[in-house]
Amino acid sequence: MQGKPSDFIYTKGVKQDSRLAAAYIQSLRDPEQAYSLIKQFKAGKSGEPMTDWERVYYVLTMSRLEAYTLTDEAPIDIISELEVLAKKLKQPWIRGEALLHRAILAKETAQYDDGLAYLDEVLIIAKQTGFKNMTARALKWQANIWFYQSKYDQVLSNYLKALAYFEEQQDYAQVALVLSNIGNIYEELEQWSLAKKYNEKAFETYNLNNIKNDYTAALLNIHAGIVANYYNKGSEEAGYIRKAIKHASKTGSSYVQLVTLTNYTSVLLDENKLEASLRMSQECLQLADNIKDKLGRAFCYESKSLAYFELKELNKAISTALVAIDIYKEYGSNSQVIRLYKLLSEIYSTNGNYKVSLEYFQRYVNDKESHYLSQKREEIRSLQTQYITQQKEHQIALLRAESQLKSSQIESQHSREIILLLSILLGIAILALLYRRNSHLSKDNVELAQSNVSLTEQSFQDPLTGMYNRRYIQQWITGQIKGDVPKASRYIVALLDIDYFKQINDLHGHDIGDRVLQELATRLQQSCRGNDKVARWGGEEFVAIFSVSESSKAHELLERIRRSVQLENVTIEDKMLAVTVSIGGVEVESKDKLAERWQEWLVKADSALYQVKENGRNGVKVEAS
Repeated sequence: MQGKPSDFIYTKGVKQDSRLAAAYIQSLRDPEQAYSLIKQFKAGKSGEPMTDWERVYYVLTMSRLEAYTLTDEAPIDIISELEVLAKKLKQPWIRGEALLHRAILAKETAQYDDGLAYLDEVLIIAKQTGFKNMTARALKWQANIWFYQSKYDQVLSNYLKALAYFEEQQDYAQVALVLSNIGNIYEELEQWSLAKKYNEKAFETYNLNNIKNDYTAALLNIHAGIVANYYNKGSEEAGYIRKAIKHASKTGSSYVQLVTLTNYTSVLLDENKLEASLRMSQECLQLADNIKDKLGRAFCYESKSLAYFELKELNKAISTALVAIDIYKEYGSNSQVIRLYKLLSEIYSTNGNYKVSLEYFQRYVNDKESHYLSQKREEIRSLQTQYITQQKEHQIALLRAESQLKSSQIESQHSREIILLLSILLGIAILALLYRRNSHLSKDNVELAQSNVSLTEQSFQDPLTGMYNRRYIQQWITGQIKGDVPKASRYIVALLDIDYFKQINDLHGHDIGDRVLQELATRLQQSCRGNDKVARWGGEEFVAIFSVSESSKAHELLERIRRSVQLENVTIEDKMLAVTVSIGGVEVESKDKLAERWQEWLVKADSALYQVKENGRNGVKVEAS
């Protein structure tokens, strides 16, 4: 199936060469075919110069082909050409394309703030021109940047918005990329069943629509290899990564080649090809230097540290890991820092420095807990028991003080082995004391079990507003939390966004902004009944799930909530603030559909919310299921 053309193909009053238009449309789905069309177009010109409009389409098509395939065309200064053409033709969308390319360049060189500023401008231009495909691409690249800053809530929200636009335009090459990127988020969050699901959806979209893009295929195979590694399918992982290398070699993208190299070093380690892995990590560093990708260097240093560790060159393993950590910290890549804390703990333990090993392991556990907030209560209780019985006086006091026994995503068996080893080496003498203090241990077990219940509840609570958070809703919907979704004739899933909240923060300060969030949270909770659920979804956005009867009218229900916010100003100290909300909702027919297609309902509700904002905010829109 072939996708619809992008918005600018429809530019009125412009005579278009059909081969150029087709080349751009095909440039993501089948870059080689697109390049064939470009060559046909140039041959047909017989040496005549291109018109300005022809040059626009040529430059935009080649901007993709330079990354997605290998060509014989002379390199183009894409940004400069587009900026000149935008001025000559007086077309703001061409300037938007130039800014989008500036943002992509900024992202690939880890200049994230600059990239996000460019994308803000692109979104304004896309809104003014009504170009949905440009909006979707800007949202996608915002999410790509936020991913490296570990802002996963914002990342997922943007990807879902972009996905809805791309699906509407039948731009299935972009759909496959976004689905793969969503899977990558869940890999970072270690929600492996969802990572696998979205990766499979991406492959399905790629194959069903006969997409032939080596860039996309490389990324899909990399993500599939990472998932296979988690499920201990080493041969499958190696197969996927080697396919990724083959596809990456056919592209002009240094970025995808770099990502492929870092993953291939891990495969070589698993295959015990240690020297080859070390050489590959050095090649990775050289490539990162060539394209001036500082964050890419961090990934290469991490791979190099792993190789040195396996080769038992422990001091080099430590030094390279520390270099990687410094770079990750500089760019706010928290998940990568956490991963390296664990590696350093293992290196120091192997080196016999158990004190430093434990320090890094404590950082790993504490930071992972606060970063992910996702481990089951039974696993934590098991860890608590292990700690108590092994190091009553020293380890328990330290680990409890550091909040290490909250809902962290620790692989329970592996963690127990590490702690057992450390406690044997550091606290053998304590075991004698444990026997005499058995009665105290029982009491501590009870206290810690009670503490664990409290910690688990806290992990489901938004600390600012006191209401449920995103994690609670996601686990409640899928039945992972005690308290089943109530039976009802229908359900309404709604997303609520405070209008112009950034202006509130800018004009009155973030403290006042926080108070507004707290007041709105209170009003929303008061508007809900016992069987309804409302939670803070992230930033100034809230989610609500209403269980309703067949006769209930979704629009009236949400409109009542909107009015309850609008009709009463928010009073904070001496300030009276007029606050309004935009609400997007979707009706869901059954309990089973609510859980099975949860992400779909979120996308629909978010799409409805976006339409409300497009129409001036302070309104309600309900999508049909």
